[in-house]
Amino acid sequence: MLNRNNKIVPTDLAEFSAADTIEETLSFYHITQAEFARRIGISEKHLSQVLHRKAFISPTVALSIEEVTGIPAYMLLAKDTRYRLAHTNKPTPSDKTNDPDFLKQYDWAMA
Repeated sequence: MLNRNNKIVPTDLAEFSAADTIEETLSFYHITQAEFARRIGISEKHLSQVLHRKAFISPTVALSIEEVTGIPAYMLLAKDTRYRLAHTNKPTPSDKTNDPDFLKQYDWAMA
């Protein structure tokens, strides 16, 4: 998120993805999706999919975004990872065959 000094402040909130940061930046600086997509080397369609969370950015795209905006690539990727984990259903034993070891925790593992 941008703060009053136009600095990017990382957030740990899982309900936000890189799309939110990108969208906020585009809006704040009045950058069109077409121009931004061209600058970071992806199609407008792919950028639209990212902004609608139908696709997520790759490390290469994150580095391109960092290059043109200064937003750290690691922060964008971390936001997407947290968002995806928070919105993914955990597998359950009924998801797989009757394998008794499916999702059985190792004795040494700490949950």
